This record gives sequence, C-alpha cells and structure tokens, in this order.
Amino acid sequence: MAGESPITIRPDLDGVAPYVSPQRPARYRMNTNESPYAPPQRLVDEVAGEIKDVALNRYPNRDASDLHAAISAHVSWPADGLWVANGSNEVLLHLFLAFGGAGRSALTFEPTYSLHSLIPKIAATRVLQMPRDDVFAIDVDDAVATIDREQPDVVIVCSPNNPTGNCEPLEAVRALLEHAPGIVLVDEAYGEFADPGTSVMPLLASEPRLVVMKTFSKAWRLAGVRIGYMMAAPEIVAAMARVRLPYHLSAITQIIGRAALRHSSETLALVSAIARERDRIVRELEATGVMTFPSDANFVLFKVEDPQTIWQALLDRGVLVRSYADAPGLEGCLRVTAGLPEETDAFLGAMKEVLDG
Repeated sequence: MAGESPITIRPDLDGVAPYVSPQRPARYRMNTNESPYAPPQRLVDEVAGEIKDVALNRYPNRDASDLHAAISAHVSWPADGLWVANGSNEVLLHLFLAFGGAGRSALTFEPTYSLHSLIPKIAATRVLQMPRDDVFAIDVDDAVATIDREQPDVVIVCSPNNPTGNCEPLEAVRALLEHAPGIVLVDEAYGEFADPGTSVMPLLASEPRLVVMKTFSKAWRLAGVRIGYMMAAPEIVAAMARVRLPYHLSAITQIIGRAALRHSSETLALVSAIARERDRIVRELEATGVMTFPSDANFVLFKVEDPQTIWQALLDRGVLVRSYADAPGLEGCLRVTAGLPEETDAFLGAMKEVLDG
C-alpha cells in the first residue's frame, strides 16, 4: 500500500548471490559430480517394499534413531556423535545456525566449494577467505598466522577439495586444530574416492573440536535422496539440536538411508571403477598436452586456452562439463565428472575433435 516502507532483505545479504549449478540439456551430463550408476536393484526393491507400508499420515521417527544406529555401525562412531540431515549442505547450515551468527566468523581456503562461504553468510557469519597456493594446497604457515590473528569460530577444510580434487595432509589439519580456537570442519564428501589413509577420521577420538562431514550423494549413488551427516563430539551434536526443525528427515529418507547401509558393499563396489575412469581422463588429457590437476575425487580439473569456447564446443557435441573460467584462482579451468566408460569415451572424443579443430 502507498506510504508503507518497502520490504528489504537483511543488509548483510546484499551482494550474496544464490547458489546456481548451471544445467543444460545434454546427452552426457558430466558437470555435477553425481554417480552415473543407479543404486543396486536389490536396494531399490527393498525400499519399494518398505515404503508401501509406511503410514504417510503420521510423522516420521523424530530422531531418525534407526538411521543413526545404522550409520554409527558403518563408521564406528557413537550415534550420539552423529548429525544427519537432508544433504551435507543442510548439515553445514545447522552447524552455522548453532555455532556461527552475528559477531562470529568462518575461515575458508579458496578456491573451494562455494557453499562453504555461502552458507555461513546465510547464517549471518562473517567469512574470511585465504588463497590456496599454486597447486591448490593450504599454506599451513599462512593459515596458522591468520587463525592466530583473526580467531575464527569455524575453520572449513574440503578434502578432497572441490573443484580441485586434492587432499590435505593430516599434518596440515593437525596444525589447524592446534591453533584454531573453535571448530575445524573437514568436508570429506568425496572421501570414498581417495586413499583411505587421507581421511581425518582417525583424529576424531582425540580432537574434540574436529567435525567430519560426509554425504550419500556421491559414492553412495543417492544424490536424489539428499542424505548427509557429520561426526563430532557428542557435545557439539547436542548443541545443534536447538536449531533443528521438527521431523526434518522424512520417513522415506530414513528408509532409503538404512537400505543403502544394508547394501553398502554392493553400493560402494563401483567406486574403484569411477576412480579408474578419473585416472584415464587424466592420462589421456595429458597425452594431448592439456594441463590437469591431481585428483582424489570423482572429477578432474583441467586448464585450457579459451575455456568458454571449448566448453561450448563440448556442449555442441552433447557433453556438458562445468566451467570455472571466471572463478578467481581457476581462470581457464573446466571440470569434468568421471563416470561410465562410454561417458569418458564421449568426452575424450569430443575433446580430441575440439583440440584438433
């Protein structure tokens, strides 16, 4: 109505752009790091059988206790030290609703997963960004100096890092924990594709400020279900209960998560096949003179001249990859998801045509 004050967004959200993962119609979608493999048919059949008996008019188990117990058994971490949510992004949001906010800060190491900055900002947390070095590793001395000076409430490490693919050494994480005054969060969304020795999970028992975040969206082949979880000291998890919405995990989500864990061996059996395609992409791109970056994830970051032209030429040939050409620190870079052998064939064939042309 005339004379009323306009509705305005929070001032601290000025300049914060929504997260966008660009999608285009393409025969080969190799841009979002999903698994190309459907879940095992036995898992799907079990889920279908259980869902038909769910009382959909009733609220689900509020605490998702059976799902927590199943994850606990799988990762060998106490159920009261687990937090499960609708994807690891929601886990991150809950963490910052509880431990971020006005007057608090988070430290990230760029370039990295953009939601590691966006979600803290949504939760009114100041974000400090440090550049990685020329091979995308964290400069530990600079990081420690920044932590000592800025005293961030949460330090976020992505390992393997998205979109660069490299893992951080355990010694680096230990150094951050030694100096950080608050939580050190390590996002291991792609950890199943890396050497198990790179995981920081062995540090959990002795580091009460360490949080490790995982997802069912990548290696577990369940991106469409939206399940993520974190492992932490029970005291951290108990505090986060204050910000959780009631019944936030649907009955169907809980059923699918438990089924996936019952079939974990079968579900994760194709991780090595995807890793082989990743390594094949690296070998064959380098053989053509394209610069690639070492990857412990299910994708490969590579650098080309005129990346936008190459991105479009690949799309014209039915292959969709992710462009980071305009991202600070990633100028000239594209990222391709490893998947089916025929997807690798299509991508490499299209690249050869484009480069020869």
